[in-house]
Amino acid sequence: MHIWEGQNFADVDLLVQRRDPRRFTLGCATGNGETTVLQWFRNMPEIAQWLRRMEPQRWGLKGPALIHIKAELEPVLTGVDVHGLNEASREAHNRITDAHYQVEWWGDFQTLAGAADEWSRQLLERHEIRPSGHDGAERLEQVAKALRQRVDDTTR
Repeated sequence: MHIWEGQNFADVDLLVQRRDPRRFTLGCATGNGETTVLQWFRNMPEIAQWLRRMEPQRWGLKGPALIHIKAELEPVLTGVDVHGLNEASREAHNRITDAHYQVEWWGDFQTLAGAADEWSRQLLERHEIRPSGHDGAERLEQVAKALRQRVDDTTR
């Protein structure tokens, strides 16, 4: 059981956003075209469970709509449990959730901190996260602190 399970969404919303991505190395960014939320998870089962149980609530799904979307997401997220985070699963997820939100990005912290894909590069640029370290622990620490500060700034 994950620490957030059985909790009200409002009580755990920031929990996964404030985690240190050096320890919780799998990331997921969801958005609705206006807002992007970046959050961190320990492993594949945890990220899949969050996307099943909690993320639809962030975007306002309740009651029958929540039950319906969870059932539709089940085969996609079972695939994530088995095969990991891949583009085909992300696209399948988004076909189901498109009217409410989308998974904009998912991957590991190393990829994000190194701006190793287009989404990561754009995120770091948009938030002016420019670590001075080239690679290694210093760069990861700087990016992790900047991401945490971003969350703290948006929740004040």
